[in-house]
Amino acid sequence: MAKSSRRVVVMALVAGLFALTGCPDTGIVCRAGTNRCGTGCADYASDRRNCGGCGQACAAGQVCTSSACVCQAGSTSCDGRCVTTETDPTACGGCGIACAAGQVCELSQCKSSCTLGVSTRCGDSCIDTSSDVANCGGCAQACQAGQKCVAGGCTSDVVVACFSSGQVAGLSAASLQRSPLADLGTGPAALATMRGVLLAVDGIDRKLNQADLPAGAASFRELTGRAISTGAVPNQVLVDGEFAYVVNAQSGTLQVVRRGAGDGDAGLVLTTVQEFVFGANTFPQGAAKVGSSVWVPLYGGYGSATADAGQRVIEVNVENPASPRATAEVSLKNLDLKAFDGGTPVARPFAIVAQRGQLYVALNNFNAECNPICVPGGPGLLAKIDPTTKAVTIIDLGADACLNPQWVATMGDALVVSCGGKANYTGQDFVLTSVSQAGVVVLDAMDRRVATWAPAAPSCGDAGACPLFLPGRFAVKGSSVFLGDQNAGRLVVLEFADGGLVERRGPARNDGLAVCPVNASGIANVSDVLAP
Repeated sequence: MAKSSRRVVVMALVAGLFALTGCPDTGIVCRAGTNRCGTGCADYASDRRNCGGCGQACAAGQVCTSSACVCQAGSTSCDGRCVTTETDPTACGGCGIACAAGQVCELSQCKSSCTLGVSTRCGDSCIDTSSDVANCGGCAQACQAGQKCVAGGCTSDVVVACFSSGQVAGLSAASLQRSPLADLGTGPAALATMRGVLLAVDGIDRKLNQADLPAGAASFRELTGRAISTGAVPNQVLVDGEFAYVVNAQSGTLQVVRRGAGDGDAGLVLTTVQEFVFGANTFPQGAAKVGSSVWVPLYGGYGSATADAGQRVIEVNVENPASPRATAEVSLKNLDLKAFDGGTPVARPFAIVAQRGQLYVALNNFNAECNPICVPGGPGLLAKIDPTTKAVTIIDLGADACLNPQWVATMGDALVVSCGGKANYTGQDFVLTSVSQAGVVVLDAMDRRVATWAPAAPSCGDAGACPLFLPGRFAVKGSSVFLGDQNAGRLVVLEFADGGLVERRGPARNDGLAVCPVNASGIANVSDVLAP
C-alpha cells in the first residue's frame, strides 16, 4: 500500500519529509513520472512527442494517453489516420471524400479558397487557429492530451498540484485525459491564476512560483525568474484583481502581493507590499474575500496548551492593501461541537468560502490533544458566519457521512464539502490502513444535506495495487467535482445530477485517475486542484 502524507492540515508537517532529489553536476535526474530523454526529461505517459518512449512521436491528429497514441478529441479515424473532417482535404465532410487538386477544406466543404474571416490556411486546410487543438496559435502547433485551445493558446480545464513530486499537470474535463507532468518548484501546495498565469505557493521552497502554458508547449513552463519569497508553509493563495493574498500557516501571516508593470513572456511582476501578522501558534489556513475584507481562519496549535491561539476567524480590512488591519474577530470557542465518544473537541477552522454574502468555514472538530494523530471528536461541521452581524450558526454535516471536513467550495447556489474522515495509520511510517466516514457532502441553498458520496473500499485484491482513497482539496467545474487523493495521487471525478453524486471515475470502478506519481519515498499526494 502506498504511504500516506497524512492530512495536510499544516504543510510544515510534510514539508520536512519529502525533499526531492536535485540535479547533480554529473547529469540530469528526472522527477517521478518522467524519464531521461535527450537533454531533458519526458512524461512517456502523456507527451505526444515521446509517447511510450523517447522520440516516439504521435502522428498528426493524435495525442498520447497512457503511453499510447490515440485520436485527439474531435477527430475521426479514417483508414488508420486521425483526421478532422471539417478541415481535412482528404476527408472533407467524411472519410473518403477528397477535395480536388488546388481546393481547400473549410467547414466540411471543398472550396477554391478559405472564405471565413477566422480561417488560416494550413496546407489545404482552413483552420481557426484560435480554437483548433491541432493548430493552436499557428499551423501544426498541436496541443497535448488534457489540453484545449483557447484564444490561440493551449490550456487545461483543471490543474492539479503534486506536492510530493514537485509537479503540476492539466486535465480535460470532457475526456479526462492528463497533460504531461511539469516541474514547478519543489512542493507546490496551493494554486491560483492571475492574468492567465498559474501561481503556485511552494510549501518547501517558501516561494510564490509562476508558470504559463504557451501554444504548442509540452506542458506548463516554469517562469523561474519571477518567483518571490513567501512566509513559512504557504497554505493558500487568493487572487483578487491586481492583488494576491498568501496565507502562511507556520509564519502566522497574511502576505499581500501586488502586480506591477512590466509583464511579458517572463511572467508577472509581483512584489510583497505588506505582511499582516496574526501571532504565534495561530496557523492561519485559508482566505475568503467579502467586500473590502479578507477573512482568515486561525487553526491554532496542536496541543491543548496552544489551541487557544486559534479557534477563531479574523476579519482583515484590505481597503488599502498596503496597510491591512484587523477589524473584527469571530470566536468559535463556545460552540456546541456535538461531541461523541467522550471526547473534548476543539473547533479548528480550516477551509473557508464566501457564498450568498455569508462565510462558510470547515471545522475539523478534533479532540483537544492532537499529536501525533488527530482524532475526530465530533461530527463534520461547518460554521456559517454573517460578516455583518458576526453571528455564527453551526451546520451539522452528519457523522455518518462526514468526519474531519477538509475543503469547501461553491457549486452555483450549493456548497460542496470534502471530508477526510477518521484515518488510521501504522507506526511512524504513516501508512494508511483504514478510512471511515470520508467523502463528499453537498448542501443546497437552504444549507440542507442533499447528496453524499463515500469512496468504496478497494476491490482489486492486492491492496498495494489499489490503495485507499483519502479525500482532500477539490475543484468544481460546472456540475463536476474533481476531488484530490492525499494517499495515492489520484483524482475522483463526481457528477452532481438529479439530486445525487455519480462517480464518473473513482474507487468504486477501480479507475481513479492516476495524476500525481509516487516519489522515491513512496508518497503520492494531490495537494490542490484548480479549475481556472
